[in-house]
Amino acid sequence: MIIKNTQVAMDTMFVNEIERYGAKNFKACFDCGTCTAVCNLSEPGHSFPRYFVRLARTGARDEILKSRELWLCYACGDCSENCPRNADPAELIAALRRYTIASYEPTGLTKLIFKNNPVYILLTLVLAVILAMLLLSFRPESDVSRWLFQYVDYQIIHYGGILLALLLILSVIYGFVRSVKNYASGGKAKFWDTLKETTKEVGIFKRYLKCDTYDDSYWNGKPWYIKPWFLHLTIFWGFVLLFVATGLDYLFKDPNIEVWWPTRILGTIGGLSLIYGSSLIMGYRVTKPTKIYLRTKMADWIFLIFIWLTGFTGLWLEIAIFAHNHTMLTHFIFLVHIICAAEMFLLFSFSKFAHTLYRPIALFNYYKTKL
Repeated sequence: MIIKNTQVAMDTMFVNEIERYGAKNFKACFDCGTCTAVCNLSEPGHSFPRYFVRLARTGARDEILKSRELWLCYACGDCSENCPRNADPAELIAALRRYTIASYEPTGLTKLIFKNNPVYILLTLVLAVILAMLLLSFRPESDVSRWLFQYVDYQIIHYGGILLALLLILSVIYGFVRSVKNYASGGKAKFWDTLKETTKEVGIFKRYLKCDTYDDSYWNGKPWYIKPWFLHLTIFWGFVLLFVATGLDYLFKDPNIEVWWPTRILGTIGGLSLIYGSSLIMGYRVTKPTKIYLRTKMADWIFLIFIWLTGFTGLWLEIAIFAHNHTMLTHFIFLVHIICAAEMFLLFSFSKFAHTLYRPIALFNYYKTKL
């Protein structure tokens, strides 16, 4: 159903759908262009967020799914802070990203996750139980495993978990292929030059530094170490360091527990980075210093909680190893740590974590046309 309003033909069915992804006020926009004027990342040909308000209101699904510009925004919230109609364009962009992630995921599960909080909570709990059972299946000689396998066959748990992981990996591959196809550009920049700029942007969020630079911005003049730019950077590099440390431990299987062992150093720094960044960001979502934090989707909360728990439990285990603490509590903390880390990766294509896949692809094609 499409109706007419004073500015543009509105696709009410699509508008209602995007509202379910979290954008509640964007219909109030009267196309004044303030959001684009105050956005330091907007440029000729990339006039977001005003452009996305029009796409959302007209139901331009294909244009949204193919838009690289959707991932160029860092959600600093300047547009929402200055919007005279409180249309919250920053939240609209976040909602359109959720819509895109859900559209790139073939099972339809992501749509339920982003639209239905109880479903997401139930899914994470069920997956946690499955992961716990799968982990126990690797040690069938333990007392808990012997009790569990009286009721559930070992083979069902073991191979069922592996099958689930393979299906989720295929989902990531599907989203990757579709996004590469959608974001492909006809730019003529050299591959290595484009890759260099993309890597630089992914590694230090250089464009993010242009945000929040107005004199009346809440973050202007605040210490760098509490600004959203730096906090997002600590989370990103926390993941990278933990991934590298985990990979090295797995490859070399070295039992060395000296405090200065390289993998221990990387893991500790990574864990502390995750705890620091996620703690402050969760604090901002509670205290709501700017409009960008006024509303937080349950999916975002769960993602942040998983990040924090992964860092906290990892740090706990480091301390426990050095202290030779092998109590039942330590084993339980280890189980929680593995489950949190595994859930984030297994739900990669179903959650906000998918940003780390789609943003670099969009950035690569952006620089390909810009350089």
